[in-house]
Amino acid sequence: MSRKSSTETLVAAMRVLARDIQSGDGVANAAIAEAADRLEELEKQAAIGRRAVEMLADTAEKVESLVGWVGRNMDCGCTPLELVKARALIKILRDAEQAGMGVEL
Repeated sequence: MSRKSSTETLVAAMRVLARDIQSGDGVANAAIAEAADRLEELEKQAAIGRRAVEMLADTAEKVESLVGWVGRNMDCGCTPLELVKARALIKILRDAEQAGMGVEL
């Protein structure tokens, strides 16, 4: 399915329709307005999801780099997997904190 207009444009059009449609009891107006609100909220949630995927991809790249580093620096006293997990978790938490996702380190 291909989109013909942006979500922002569609929401704006629905808000105009909700305001301008002549309906005796206002049910159609309320339904269109609510649909616009829901579509707008879904778009916000989708944007958060897209950002999370980007953060995970970035973290995966850094974990790969870290695995190489661990291979070169095995004198830390922990297993490579423990070190990789710790570094990756710290990165994920820092990124989430910077993205304002309610995480604090």
